[in-house]
Amino acid sequence: MARLFRVGVLVLTAAAGLVVHAQPQQITFFVAAATVTGEPVTDLTAEDFAVAEDGRQATNVRIVPVKWPIKLTVLVDNGFETSRFLSLYRSGLKALFAALPAGVEASLLTLSPQPRWVVRPTSDAALLSGGTDRITPDESASRMIEGLVEAAARIDEESRKQVAYFPVIVVLSTTGPEGSTSLNRDIDRMASRLTMYPARVHVIMLGTGVTSPSQIVGARQVQVAKIMADRTGGRYEAIAAASRIPALLAEYGAMIAEAHAFQSRQYRVTADRPAGLTGAVGQILAGSTRPGVRFTATAQGLKP
Repeated sequence: MARLFRVGVLVLTAAAGLVVHAQPQQITFFVAAATVTGEPVTDLTAEDFAVAEDGRQATNVRIVPVKWPIKLTVLVDNGFETSRFLSLYRSGLKALFAALPAGVEASLLTLSPQPRWVVRPTSDAALLSGGTDRITPDESASRMIEGLVEAAARIDEESRKQVAYFPVIVVLSTTGPEGSTSLNRDIDRMASRLTMYPARVHVIMLGTGVTSPSQIVGARQVQVAKIMADRTGGRYEAIAAASRIPALLAEYGAMIAEAHAFQSRQYRVTADRPAGLTGAVGQILAGSTRPGVRFTATAQGLKP
């Protein structure tokens, strides 16, 4: 096999994207293929690909094109003492939405007094941009954790029968009061759903300096947001100056656009494990037999 690359064993065996069936046992992962000059390869076939486990050739290799787009959900903390940040929110969110490729669906929700729609899922750039001007402040506590729990539930409902997109959640939160009533089991279920399908969670956490004599303000949403960004391979930015919000959201938009370009032009590779191999998957090697083709392999199809 030419141009072999190693697919990390820990990544593949731990990720929900790798499915090893008992009868027959199978290995499944994703590859993005490109020429040496960077153009995507759109006509890859099973004859152009070889897979091995622990040095033994896998059999019955199947390759299916995957053209799943990204679908973006944006959660915005409009709660206690956020009115002074609204102009920065709006300019940043407009830059985020403007960076999305044509046809990518996005939605916008605010988190106070509870998660509620501002713009439902749409690929209309004008509707998304106009929605940012409809964000209004509310002096009650934000419910960031509930927003994540509900977003994960929607992803699960839409993807349970057939996965058709890569979910991305962008959270614009603060360390102000957090009013979510979600239980630990709700958070665990949310985390399981977001790593299963799989999603990426990107967070901007603005420190506001709000204090309370009776509780540690901001601790719960910071903990949950950090965990979810880490588990999904997302980006977490803790900032002290609200003036950084527009530039960061623009960066997030560019990052999401790059991920969409990578993830919407892939192949899902499935192969039967070599005869006699059972139990935990060993070292997976894969490569192209077609000259001039380069690969990037991932367990779940997410841009590295």
